[in-house]
Amino acid sequence: MASQLNCLVHISVGVYTMFCCLFKRSLSSDLSSSNSSMSSNPRNKCVLQPGHSLMDWIRLGNSGKDLNGIGGRIRPVTPTELATHNTQEDAWLAIRGRVYNITYYLPYHPGGPEELMRGAGIDATELFDKVHPWVNYDSLLAKCLVGPLRTDRPDAEELFDIANASPKSDRLREPSKAQELVRKSMENLANCITPVRKKITTKSEDNVKGSPPSKIMQSLIQSSDLPVSISRRAASSPIKSDKAQGSPPPLRFDWIQTSMKLTISIYTGLLANPGGCAKITDGRLHVEVATDGWLRTVQLIPDEQIKDPLQMRVFSESGKIEVMASKVEHKVWKNVGVMSFGAATQISSPRTLDCRVMHVERVSHDTTLLALSPVSGPVIVPLGHHIRVHHKINDKECIRSYTPVGDGWDNFGGDLSALKLAIKRYDTGDLSPYLTSLKLGDLVTLSGPYGNFQLQKLKQVKVMYLIAAGSGITPMLGLLRFMLARSNLKCKRVHLIFFNKTEEDILFKEKINEIIKQDDRLNVIHVLSNASSSWTGLKGRISSEILSLVIDKELYTQEQHFACLCGKTEFTQAGLEILKRLGVKENDVHAFIG
Repeated sequence: MASQLNCLVHISVGVYTMFCCLFKRSLSSDLSSSNSSMSSNPRNKCVLQPGHSLMDWIRLGNSGKDLNGIGGRIRPVTPTELATHNTQEDAWLAIRGRVYNITYYLPYHPGGPEELMRGAGIDATELFDKVHPWVNYDSLLAKCLVGPLRTDRPDAEELFDIANASPKSDRLREPSKAQELVRKSMENLANCITPVRKKITTKSEDNVKGSPPSKIMQSLIQSSDLPVSISRRAASSPIKSDKAQGSPPPLRFDWIQTSMKLTISIYTGLLANPGGCAKITDGRLHVEVATDGWLRTVQLIPDEQIKDPLQMRVFSESGKIEVMASKVEHKVWKNVGVMSFGAATQISSPRTLDCRVMHVERVSHDTTLLALSPVSGPVIVPLGHHIRVHHKINDKECIRSYTPVGDGWDNFGGDLSALKLAIKRYDTGDLSPYLTSLKLGDLVTLSGPYGNFQLQKLKQVKVMYLIAAGSGITPMLGLLRFMLARSNLKCKRVHLIFFNKTEEDILFKEKINEIIKQDDRLNVIHVLSNASSSWTGLKGRISSEILSLVIDKELYTQEQHFACLCGKTEFTQAGLEILKRLGVKENDVHAFIG
């Protein structure tokens, strides 16, 4: 028992400080430096900034942020490509045949970013193995995994570029047996987001089973809630698509667990822009996935009991949906259960559901943000689509359309699946006074989703124009974050031209300014039609003169561009005419009309 406890403590310390000594100098320099600094900092750790502890890193990994920089997908990486990611703004490294994007981890590294950067752009296995070859780096960097390092097939350019040979890399060496094993395993993972840490065997096509971890590892998992096991592959759905009928391709799924939580990942395809919902009925997990007018169902009969509340989130670029459920009993399962798929059916009508008000927040002098949680279970609205709010006043049904603003635009946090609506109050309106007076716990009836926006249109787009007026900013917010976050193709520029009456009418101004500070690819132009004398920005209404400030005919022909408009009908129609005169093609424009 004493030896087990000692081992547990040793492993726990290793997980936290796993990269602390990762990139030391040579053994002789290590000894000399440690002799001079042993009393003050014997482990060469640096002082981390507030908010950069191990738990902060774990929370960041669970926040849904794209830590691997390619939309959560897994793909092979050549040594040539790896070598290009060698700056603190874009840092990749390889350990034992796996490539990780460590850009976001740098400020969390106990040994300081400079030490970690010594391995950026190269295979850092040898450097890592000098001190801690046994630590669980794959757990700490699970969400940073880019894919396997393709050391078995160097590029032709890499083979013959003698002039630029780098002493830092040894890319032409034969891969070790361990690297070859890792490479083959990683290629089988396809779009899985986390690496396999336990040996997993497949018993059947529908069930994916794995070996339970040791008691020591279970203790670690229960204390840290780090991923312990995942399925071997993203399994193919047994339901085949009917190409003659135009039905969508089959779904694939994967799963990952901790001692307290089960996450089911459903893959719909690149830029599929899925919507969906999930609920637990009679102990079974039911998930509905909607793409391009088709509805597909997924059912899981779990091996153990799960419970509400469920959470859902979507990764728009990769088309992956994650459904997260809590376990009734905190333990590691041997198997996820039985997964079944229903046939694809065409969606004939939108759904209606009741939602409960979870949060109310004021975002301007006349606009309120409501966070609504569906009573039946979490719901995902596709990017660029909207819902409708229904309410009866004097036996007359009032209906208004609203686009959920997505995460990161409020101070609520909380439920990842909450639908967040920005409601502008019109004192003479029928519905907005009612909605802006709602209290916590009140019920609201919604229907949807509605819309025809196709995310596939942005596949080759490098420059984006978002042209909005007033509350027409809401569909642009999700697109703005999507374009700046996507990795393939990487967006070069996003122009937001935002029209309002007065400065106090500008919605989410502080949030937008925060993004500008973090990403210089975002260019924002505010235009006011009724500006005060202190306003130094542009004044007026939508016009060719204003839009031509960012839309250059010559540049337009050089890069793939796309423009989106949203506002009142007259604003949108005027914008479409102006874009046409500026040479923007009709296929490169989408107008959001509720």
